[in-house]
Amino acid sequence: MFGGGGSFHAPGRYDSRIDPKLIEAAHYAERRAGNHTTWHCWQFVKDALVATGAVRTRPTTPYAYQAGPELLQQGFVQIHVWDPFSAPIGAILVYAGGGAGHVEFRTAYGFVSDYRTTWKCKYHLTGVYVKLANTGHVAAL
Repeated sequence: MFGGGGSFHAPGRYDSRIDPKLIEAAHYAERRAGNHTTWHCWQFVKDALVATGAVRTRPTTPYAYQAGPELLQQGFVQIHVWDPFSAPIGAILVYAGGGAGHVEFRTAYGFVSDYRTTWKCKYHLTGVYVKLANTGHVAAL
């Protein structure tokens, strides 16, 4: 379903301004993900965020396309990235389309939620969200 929307590009990039818990959450999701969607992408991303302490409380919105505003309430910032392959590792990508939408982490070699893929999602990317590391200053990404 999501796999036919694009092509594989160069590996993702690490950014030291990203909260390391997000990178840990992406790794957690990778360990649990399958090879095919279960249609529970937002559930898997929520599980990873909670398990790694990347959020204070478990997100409650039911649909993936609703993730953006809830992430902002949890201290995330939306960055100005509109190509999924340009998102830093650990970023959360939110898409509208297909009813519930889709949400996933950017990983070193692609994307992960309830499944792993090297292809970008065919839905409309509505936002890329990160939490900044506690460095004592705010730096724009």
